[in-house]
Amino acid sequence: MTLLTQHSGRVRGVAAQARKSRRRFGGALEPMTRVAAGWTHREGRELDRIESLAVVRSFAAMQSDPAIQATVAVLSEIANAVSREDLAEPNTFRLIGAVLEALQGGLAPWAAVRYAEYWTLKLHGVLPDLDTCAGCGALLPEGEPRFVAAGQGLLCRVCPKPAGAPGLRPADREALAVLDARPPAGLALPPEVARPGGSLETLLRGTLEAFIERRLRTYRHLRAATADLPGPS
Repeated sequence: MTLLTQHSGRVRGVAAQARKSRRRFGGALEPMTRVAAGWTHREGRELDRIESLAVVRSFAAMQSDPAIQATVAVLSEIANAVSREDLAEPNTFRLIGAVLEALQGGLAPWAAVRYAEYWTLKLHGVLPDLDTCAGCGALLPEGEPRFVAAGQGLLCRVCPKPAGAPGLRPADREALAVLDARPPAGLALPPEVARPGGSLETLLRGTLEAFIERRLRTYRHLRAATADLPGPS
């Protein structure tokens, strides 16, 4: 199993007989459950030994909804991709916890993902400059078209663009300002802005995948689970 810890980064370990010991582990093995954990580091071995897990906060009940379950899988993949073993990630730990709390409080799945993407990029110092062209470095005046190049940032109308590069609409820019200024609890983004296939996803997910140098695989499950909701295809 993999734990995202507040002070020790990512911990990979094995809990012997965990599935057979309700008394020791109970529901602590459910995805994204917040636990108090004890483990023993085993020198020279890839996996630590998980000695104890006690549930602090469970998010299992809300995952009976397939869309929420898929959202949790995306959050888990993002957290796992940006965390490192033996490197504290307190900001990522708090970010994921806050988004899970907001999901339990009714935050829409794609809004939760967009929030997690935005702040993961910002906390790691790789959020694209929203006012500067990534191609030529020119400032992007208010009202001028801005085009999104996945993994690069925003481009002006003059710089070469990938085929099909979408424009960043005023509604997208407003959503980015909301993501920057508000906590996830009570966050409201227009569904057509937050949903997959739009400019916001191209900018945020594209930058995140460029940062971790691989594609994130769990998004397709969330897309399938929310396919009946309105938004760009």
